[in-house]
Amino acid sequence: MAKVIPMPKLGQTMEEGTIVNTLVKVGDKISKGDVLFEVETDKATLEADSPFEGFVKAILVENGETLAVNVPILILGEKDEVVDVTAYKGGAAAAPAATATPAAAAEQTAWAQPTLQAAPVASGSVQPGPTTKVIRMPKLGQTMEEGTIVNALVKVGDKVNKGDVLFEVETDKATLEADSAFDGFVKAILVNVGQTIPVNAPILVVAAQDEEVSAAFINSLVHEGTVPGDTIPDHVPAEQAAQVAAAAPEVKAPVTAPVAASTDKVFATPRAKMIAQELGISLANVTPANALRIVEADVRRAAASGKAAAPSATAAASAIPVVVPQYQLGQKVKVNRLQKIVAEKMLWSKQNIPCFYLNIRADVTAMVALRAKLNKTAAVKVSFNDFIIRAVAIGLKHYPIMTGQLAGDHIQLANTLDIGLAISTDDGLVAPIVRDCGAKNLQGIADYCKGLIERTRGNKLSLDDLQGGCITISNLGGFGIDSFIPIVVPGQASILGVGAITDEVVPSDGNLLVRKKMSLTLSVDHKVVNGAEAAQFLDFIKKHLEHPETLV
Repeated sequence: MAKVIPMPKLGQTMEEGTIVNTLVKVGDKISKGDVLFEVETDKATLEADSPFEGFVKAILVENGETLAVNVPILILGEKDEVVDVTAYKGGAAAAPAATATPAAAAEQTAWAQPTLQAAPVASGSVQPGPTTKVIRMPKLGQTMEEGTIVNALVKVGDKVNKGDVLFEVETDKATLEADSAFDGFVKAILVNVGQTIPVNAPILVVAAQDEEVSAAFINSLVHEGTVPGDTIPDHVPAEQAAQVAAAAPEVKAPVTAPVAASTDKVFATPRAKMIAQELGISLANVTPANALRIVEADVRRAAASGKAAAPSATAAASAIPVVVPQYQLGQKVKVNRLQKIVAEKMLWSKQNIPCFYLNIRADVTAMVALRAKLNKTAAVKVSFNDFIIRAVAIGLKHYPIMTGQLAGDHIQLANTLDIGLAISTDDGLVAPIVRDCGAKNLQGIADYCKGLIERTRGNKLSLDDLQGGCITISNLGGFGIDSFIPIVVPGQASILGVGAITDEVVPSDGNLLVRKKMSLTLSVDHKVVNGAEAAQFLDFIKKHLEHPETLV
């Protein structure tokens, strides 16, 4: 039976979307979760995924067209099925086929419904008041099934307007903002930070300032089946919480063996951890200046003060880095959402992208000197990665085949030079995109990367920061790694692995000179690029890094 896919509601305030790019064609086989369109909303350009499996029978929209939410955009069917598409064209409602899937339609809009039904379980009316509205976990993407509350940005008593940000929610793709669908005053927050909630579960209650929301109604939401009944959120008002707890059915807790209390987690950048190991500094005794996470400067300041030195038996032993194990042998380490996504992408890459690998060493003595000179006066410090991104962008202009992707009977080249930058975080590896590098000079790239890294460290990346890209740069030089072979990111043709800058003695006109060398390893998708083209591209990058004045 034919299935109609409507324009999805990709955010609580989204009312319409513009088709930026169509990624499928009639006849294509589609699996659930495959990306069909890139859609520009009022906040970002997002991916519209398929909620069904089937073969594309008709595409009802064109690139550049703006459509309201729930307007049909594509029809799927069986391989040999004949589908009459005339009923769906012109923005008609998805009636014939959509009625075959009422659950899917309800799932897209149920979060916005202010009323709910629940049996009375506590004193007071279980029915909501005339202005009481329940805000539910929004579906922030077609494949989203649940979200984790990362941050609550409001508290009980706050006045909120429609469109105000209430929570930061981690989905299967990124950390996004959950907005308010209504105006009102916050009467109860039904979730805790760190809690994972399914789509459509109640998360917050708003009402008029002078309207009282009964404990019975709050209780009905807490016990609706989406929030554990034995964990009443801290944000529920005290009187209501007491009544909710009294009305909750008694549940015997499972008997578990006592465990030691967990220690506070130390948040530090990878560079800070490495420096701390080299200097024998205990991060537990280092206080970050910005109160968010420990950076290299904090470690060096602690080392100079001598207050955070890790205990050591002898001076010789202190020369060996002090490594505090993050895990214990035999421990079961929980895999977070980001790690799952990275694992799936890397497995797909190794199974589907036939790679070859090229390695070259660049003499970056001049680049190191130029960077030091520029950073004496630069408002935003230029990093080695900024030089590399600039060199890669120039290389992509000269060898645009390196931006390509195999698309049926042709190779589709990228429209803009968007470059991914692999960044390590406490939760795992992220590769956000540095946009339009071909139009930026060295300082422009440095400015953009500074903001991008800050958003990454602060868990503020948007979906737009994570989508697209034609190549990624992964630099492990800060960890002392000479060279490594990186894995190509799906959707890109190559990835550049950058090693540490090391001193190397080289002969020159009968003399021995000490030069600074850096290893570059390029992993390339052989479906798209041949060896000669990739070799010329890598050599082109090397030459620009060796003559850095061409990058400024």
